[in-house]
Amino acid sequence: MFNRLYEYKDLLLVFIWREFVIRYKQSVIGVLWAILQPVSMMMLFVLVFGVIMKTPAKNYPFVLFFYSGVLPWTFFAAAMNFAIPSLTNNVSLITKIYFPREVIPLSGIAVCFIDYLLGFLVYLILLVCYRTQVNLNFLWYFPLMGLLVIFTTAMSYLLSAINVYYRDVKLATTFLLQLWFFATPVIYSIDTVDIRWKYFLFLNPLTFIIENMRRVTIEGRGLVVWQLCLETLLVMAYFAFTQRIFIKIERAFADVI
Repeated sequence: MFNRLYEYKDLLLVFIWREFVIRYKQSVIGVLWAILQPVSMMMLFVLVFGVIMKTPAKNYPFVLFFYSGVLPWTFFAAAMNFAIPSLTNNVSLITKIYFPREVIPLSGIAVCFIDYLLGFLVYLILLVCYRTQVNLNFLWYFPLMGLLVIFTTAMSYLLSAINVYYRDVKLATTFLLQLWFFATPVIYSIDTVDIRWKYFLFLNPLTFIIENMRRVTIEGRGLVVWQLCLETLLVMAYFAFTQRIFIKIERAFADVI
């Protein structure tokens, strides 16, 4: 991938800047939307589960619990919503000139990652406000962040390529993400799930990523190294698989699209 994209790195940067400008141009609050979305979702969950339903919580605040799950999920969902129709939305470019087609979904993922970093700054502020005891295990968050980006990119490659041939993928995106949301421990902890369902939920890489993002930041616990190595191997293998498929079928994009 890097060999393919290095020659077109300037084009990738132009695409990223274009998507960033399109997203926030003529917006009243600009990049603050990147912070508003996860914060508003977190506040909604706190209201419903913490105030109305009075759901029993762990020994840390609902605000931290929900925001730690909502933040990575928001990045994943936003990136998927952009990437899946991105190729079909750029028909004029794909049919006229050649460039590595993965530049298009990657540019949207990059903008979503910028939003994610802005939201992460809010997460750090919340950790300080709630006087969370942070230790060196916090550094595990960054490899988990890398896994999140790689897995998101792999899914974007696969589904955006399939969407060129079958537009049902775009139509099913909302439904797919709704199912995926409940199969990911965003509003619940994996510790509260029956053991029979845990194995099923861990088939979803986001389960491992988001659950451990909570543990290394809020709980101050470390990762199980062999689990991280196994998850990294699986995600990287899946990324290599989806990227190979993307490259193989992209030659026909201009004819099919």
